[in-house]
Amino acid sequence: MIKKLVPVALAASLALVAVAAPGSSARSRPAQASGTASGEVVYHRHGKGGSPCEGLEGCTFVQLQGDPEKGASEAMFTLKAGTPFSPHWHTSPERVVGVSGVMLWHVQGHKTYRVGAGDYLSYPSKAVHWGRCAPGADCVYYVHDALPYDFHPAAR
Repeated sequence: MIKKLVPVALAASLALVAVAAPGSSARSRPAQASGTASGEVVYHRHGKGGSPCEGLEGCTFVQLQGDPEKGASEAMFTLKAGTPFSPHWHTSPERVVGVSGVMLWHVQGHKTYRVGAGDYLSYPSKAVHWGRCAPGADCVYYVHDALPYDFHPAAR
């Protein structure tokens, strides 16, 4: 069973990161800063919009940190209210934190999860998942991939 593990204070901190994200990095390129391993500080200034998600109308993202072609990465996604995303899987396990709006997130073989502000969802490598942003408000959510990002369409 997948449990809600992120305390509200941590989720609020992640929401602040979302508000402070730039709007022009591409998912396939490294973020402006490479990370905090060397002690550097990573700061993203709020910008309008983001880069379009490949193959998904109504979706944009902002690359926050890491190089998704080479390793671990973090990104913020915005999905327009009512927009669905089709079944797919990734080689990396994924961690998702809801920032605003409500995502109805299906993980094959499991129940449907309502991922709203402060909610946490984690699923293993190659888990087929799909869903939609519920009507009424755009959905903003943070995604961490531990391995290089890839996208594989799948059937339900």
